[in-house]
Amino acid sequence: MKRVLFLTPLALAAMTGCAPAPNQIQAGQWELVTEIRALSAPNAPEEFRQQLRNRVGRPDTGRACLTEEQARRFLEFTKQLVSQGQAAACRFTDETYAGGVMHQTGSCPAGGPPGAPGASRGNQTSTLEGRFTSTTFNATLHSQGPNMMAPGGGDMSATIVLRGRRLGDCPATPAGAPSPAAGL
Repeated sequence: MKRVLFLTPLALAAMTGCAPAPNQIQAGQWELVTEIRALSAPNAPEEFRQQLRNRVGRPDTGRACLTEEQARRFLEFTKQLVSQGQAAACRFTDETYAGGVMHQTGSCPAGGPPGAPGASRGNQTSTLEGRFTSTTFNATLHSQGPNMMAPGGGDMSATIVLRGRRLGDCPATPAGAPSPAAGL
């Protein structure tokens, strides 16, 4: 009787299509979409604010081939995005990438790595929240910190949506050629 009771929930889950949430996305060819949903830069020059307004709501789509290692360490990709390539200068805490959930909190010196001009103006903070399956992800990045475009210009903030879907296996690359996602 115990065996029947134990198997019943598993059988019901199998019949309804429920499965445990994945612990990572799959390697392969991915379509990646970034879309700025909100961007604010008080006291920035008008030309810069106009450039920001022109970018809001316009998705930017690209493709990347992710290796097994890159899929396993997907939050490293988001670190590069958040830090604009300066992840070594940033501090990332409270990271989750399992069970279909991705979460990351980060803080980067505004203006670049320590010692860079303008780096002493405080920190740019960010929070990434999202969900994923083995073949899709959808996350929102909130970022805020000193406005580096205007001296004493207050804070700059952004909300960016990141989406991705696996298209299939990576196309074959010639021996010795770099992978399109080599920088992830």
